[in-house]
Amino acid sequence: MNTQNEPNPHQPVLSVTTILSIISVVLAAGWVAFAYYKGSANSSRILLLHPIVPILLIVLLIRIYHWIDLKIIVILEILMIAVWIFIRLLGVLTPFILGFGFAYVFRFLWNALPFKARYQRGLATVLILLVCGGLLFYTGKQVGKQAGQMGVGLLKFYHEIVLPYVVGETFGAVAISVDSVYSGEVPSRLQAADENPAGAENPPVETCYLGTNHGVYEIQHEAEGILSRIGLTNGALLGKPIQALAATGHVIYAGTRSGLYRYYRILPTDSAASIRHIVPERWYKVISPAFDTTSIQTLNIPNWDNTQIYVGTKKGLYNSSDSGKTWHEVAPEIYDGRSIVSIISATNIDGNRVLYVASTAAIDPAPTVQTAPMPPDTTVHWYQEGASLAWNLLPPITHPVYALASGTVKIWSEVGNPSQVSDIELYAGTSNGLYQLHHRGVWRKMEGTATTSLLALAPSGIYVGNKTSILHRAALTENWQPFATRKEGISYTYRDEPIIQQMRTYLTEKIPTIAQTSSKVVTEGVQVAGSIAFGFGGFLATMSLAFIVFVYASQSFDDYLRSFIMLVPESYRETAKTYLREIDGNLQQFLKGQVAVIAIVSVISCVAYSIIGVPFALVIGLLAGICNAIPTFGPFIGGGFAYIAMLMGLAAGDFGVVDFLIRCAFVLGAILGIQTLDNSLISPKIMSTAVDVDPLLIMFAVIVGAAVLGFWGVLLAIPIIVVIKSVIAVSQSP
Repeated sequence: MNTQNEPNPHQPVLSVTTILSIISVVLAAGWVAFAYYKGSANSSRILLLHPIVPILLIVLLIRIYHWIDLKIIVILEILMIAVWIFIRLLGVLTPFILGFGFAYVFRFLWNALPFKARYQRGLATVLILLVCGGLLFYTGKQVGKQAGQMGVGLLKFYHEIVLPYVVGETFGAVAISVDSVYSGEVPSRLQAADENPAGAENPPVETCYLGTNHGVYEIQHEAEGILSRIGLTNGALLGKPIQALAATGHVIYAGTRSGLYRYYRILPTDSAASIRHIVPERWYKVISPAFDTTSIQTLNIPNWDNTQIYVGTKKGLYNSSDSGKTWHEVAPEIYDGRSIVSIISATNIDGNRVLYVASTAAIDPAPTVQTAPMPPDTTVHWYQEGASLAWNLLPPITHPVYALASGTVKIWSEVGNPSQVSDIELYAGTSNGLYQLHHRGVWRKMEGTATTSLLALAPSGIYVGNKTSILHRAALTENWQPFATRKEGISYTYRDEPIIQQMRTYLTEKIPTIAQTSSKVVTEGVQVAGSIAFGFGGFLATMSLAFIVFVYASQSFDDYLRSFIMLVPESYRETAKTYLREIDGNLQQFLKGQVAVIAIVSVISCVAYSIIGVPFALVIGLLAGICNAIPTFGPFIGGGFAYIAMLMGLAAGDFGVVDFLIRCAFVLGAILGIQTLDNSLISPKIMSTAVDVDPLLIMFAVIVGAAVLGFWGVLLAIPIIVVIKSVIAVSQSP
């Protein structure tokens, strides 16, 4: 057979269409590589990475799909480009995803209602919304109330536990308020100390106030020999070391280096309109005093008129007869330029109202001889109110005077009759101990006393002390008993270390400053929240847009679904409908099971938390049930809400520390028990007819969803798995 003259067979020639298709696939692959290399965060100024470019690439790849033999390459490129677009436009797509997701859930709930007529469904929907709104309103009101109590409780915990036991304390002032037993009303004028204010039926009520380097405390008797402190430091007094205290009846004054502050336990019935805005049991600064507020050293309120207040400073004596509205200087010819050490007002044995003032002469700032500084020369004057007598000197004391106290000590018997045990007119605390002055006699030192800088007198006895300790003696024949002892604090041992000094500064200055400026912090927080809300990717903006999409989608969900199907080529519409029917059926089964599980877990949680005594047990139980729908991490989130409620109850003073720990242990047991019951009985029984998803696959989907969509990715993890599984099931069906 002769084949020499036969022509060689021609090699196949690529058509122009095929060449262009190959070039398009290669270009798309190059774009995918470049886009994934550059990412989406820093590509806003690269025109090649503008979203319109990948969209056009997808259109091009769809157009050349039939001209390429290796169609899998085109499909992979389309998927990779679609993923990049999804991540790049995630902030835009999230509201639509959430909106349509909520609309689908609403459609499911709407169809699940047992009513057939449209008006019945509408009434049922309105009723559900009203119940949910009422529950939210009640919850918000209770949470707001509890939050206020929590703030008070946290402040109390901070000043009664943290500062004394961590930072330590020193005593700066002590004051005794003596009042009769009353029922809801505070007399505007207190009776003299030597009178029986309740006839012969009830002894006077004494309240001791203690000023320290970080606040004011009320000392209360819990049981025989047991004292407790109630912190009164709040409002404008936060972070102020106390230098002087005065108390009578319903009003307390505190002197600090930052000024004079007033505290009303109960507002007086005859209070002027100018103090109507004042909230009782909160400290307020006394505005516009005529003296140097940084040099306040002593305070006194006459027991016969609690509208008066005397203030002793390093440069003079001042008085106000209208609760601090106006001030005038007292005896400037004597006290101008003198340092006022102590002020005491009392009714003496003769029944006269007398004011005692201890002061020191001005010290020469430039001594001619370099010697050790001499102790200041202290003088004590007395003045009888309402008399024509001038200020008179008492007999001198050879030691510097730090504090004065006056009054007749009385012991109240069980039948309510006072018995006088001392007629001492005046006490003086000095550098050499405690001295007593009998009626216009001479000073005599009381044995067994040391340096006394703090001094207070009450019908129950006398209180003496200094910065580190305070003693009390009920009668002249009894021994001194400890009343208050300084707490060194756990940081005292390492007080010279820089880090300890920084911690002390933070606890005593920074935190109180932050608390005082809380309104400013709240304002700034609102501004920040507003800026986030108006940011396109912000949480509030996303929720607002998602709500708008939900409103439109819920009204015409089926119409949007039919419109989507019409976008599919006619030859593939039946296939698309098959996919959608499978997805819808599986999601319906999943939602039915999920709603049932949420309802059962919510009821069990509410009952368990109510028995334990968790604050807001109803709300916390509902949150626990809803959080149970979040796979893997939901139970921990629900338990976290329970512990937050427990901490709020502890801070608000609903229960003590031991009770708190016991309840926390029961809460942990409840969480573990409910989850065990859910995982072993409730969910397997109810979800057996729903879509079965492997737990490891759920965990993987939750982690990936959290990385891509954040919080919403965690919520949408299982629905997305259901959709993917439905697509796979339809694809594998014959």
